[in-house]
Amino acid sequence: MRGSVSKYPIALKRPVQRRLVWLTRKRSMPHWAVLRAQIVLLSAAGLAIADICDTLSVDRQVVRRWRRRFRESGEAGLFDRPRSGRPPEIEKKVWEKVATVVVQPPSKFNVELSRWSVRELSEFLRERYSLVVSRSSLSRFLRAMALKPHRIKYWLNPTDPDFDAKAQRICRLYISPPVDTTVLSLDEKPGVQALSRRHPTRPMRRGQVARVEFEYRRHGTRNIFAAFNVKTGAVIVKVTRDRKVPRVIAFLNLVRATYPRGRVIIITDNINTRKGAEAKAWLARYPRFSFVFTPFHGSWLNQVELWFSILSRKCLRGRSFTSVRKLANAIYRFADRWNRELAKPFEWTYTGKVLHA
Repeated sequence: MRGSVSKYPIALKRPVQRRLVWLTRKRSMPHWAVLRAQIVLLSAAGLAIADICDTLSVDRQVVRRWRRRFRESGEAGLFDRPRSGRPPEIEKKVWEKVATVVVQPPSKFNVELSRWSVRELSEFLRERYSLVVSRSSLSRFLRAMALKPHRIKYWLNPTDPDFDAKAQRICRLYISPPVDTTVLSLDEKPGVQALSRRHPTRPMRRGQVARVEFEYRRHGTRNIFAAFNVKTGAVIVKVTRDRKVPRVIAFLNLVRATYPRGRVIIITDNINTRKGAEAKAWLARYPRFSFVFTPFHGSWLNQVELWFSILSRKCLRGRSFTSVRKLANAIYRFADRWNRELAKPFEWTYTGKVLHA
């Protein structure tokens, strides 16, 4: 064999040799790790340094370095040692100041802004504290700290003292509805507009989505009453001019005609048309019906809101209606198709336990 005898001879135990062979055959392993393992394996096989250099097309010093590192540290020596990296150019106290400022509203510093942006934060730091921090550095810092000063999220404190108890009662009706009882989720969607576009919609083409004319004409509004059966997914729909008490009573009579027998529980919102004298008189006239009211600021607990969302996305959004009659007909046709082909109960997972902001 060619080459001088190395002062770092390699002898491998069988388990170590198997691990190194596995490393060289693993496709996802980086090239540098495979190369270093091959150097050790060829050295253990008795090849001289010159022969290893010819086989792997590497320099003599590379072979010596990794033979030595393996002798000193074993398999761990084949991986790069930790590096200090480039020293930070911005001092730690600057980032502490940034972290203190960004979590507070700009108004606290007499800055007429609703919330910080990277540009305005950089300018504020320079003018107020004489700290020069680029926008790119600020952006990297905010991402690293998972801070998003440009975004907000609304939330609401429940004002109903019995919110949890009412929410849990409704959720129990969804998850385990009573036997021989129909559970309906009832609400209305007011102010649905019949809009027609001033120019026809341009259909999609290859590489281009459909385009809807921005300008429109108004042809009036309609209110939609809906009652969603939480067991079957079937829905009762009535399109009306308004949502006044006579319309509510008429819709309740439609519900009564649709479900002529058995107990019926109706989950509904806290509005005067459900709690007024007319509604109470209707319930007294038909005692097999009862209302369960959602808590204040808890309309999201009403399952029919999910169906209204489906109606908006699949039937109303982006369409053109030249009259309220055509709008109503489209809603009725969608409801008929829903009951024939699409109706199914929603998979309700919320149990009614308190939500924390």
